[in-house]
Amino acid sequence: MSKVYKTLAVLFALFGLFLTSGETTEASAAKKKTSFFASASKKFKKACKKTKKACVKAGSAVTNKIMDGAVKAKSKITGKKPKKVWVKGHYKKGSKSHTKGHFRKVSKKGGKKASSSSSGSTSTGTAVSGQPLPPNQDPVLPNFSRSRR
Repeated sequence: MSKVYKTLAVLFALFGLFLTSGETTEASAAKKKTSFFASASKKFKKACKKTKKACVKAGSAVTNKIMDGAVKAKSKITGKKPKKVWVKGHYKKGSKSHTKGHFRKVSKKGGKKASSSSSGSTSTGTAVSGQPLPPNQDPVLPNFSRSRR
């Protein structure tokens, strides 16, 4: 009887070692082993790309400061508001391409579009810092007077 127990113990031990020696997940089984030089060159290329991107951004920032100073100086000399402003070079969001710095025309209204909070009274009739609401509108209820299509 002791021989049977010994063989069963050995079989269970071997079975346990067999289970643990295999790949635990499919991802690790499918992962391809790479050499040291291949992984090192990948890391080096990524580092070079990041360094290049950082240098380009720094150069764009320097150019932006120079051009903004020139635009400001010209407006001080002429005494007029600038017709063009300099847009800093940037990487487009979600894209790896770099957009170079360029001049952008300033709209006649004086820059970027005004947000609803900074403009006087809006079409919905909300109050602006200290101004009372029109008598026919309740601030809690939605405005249904506009036609919806």
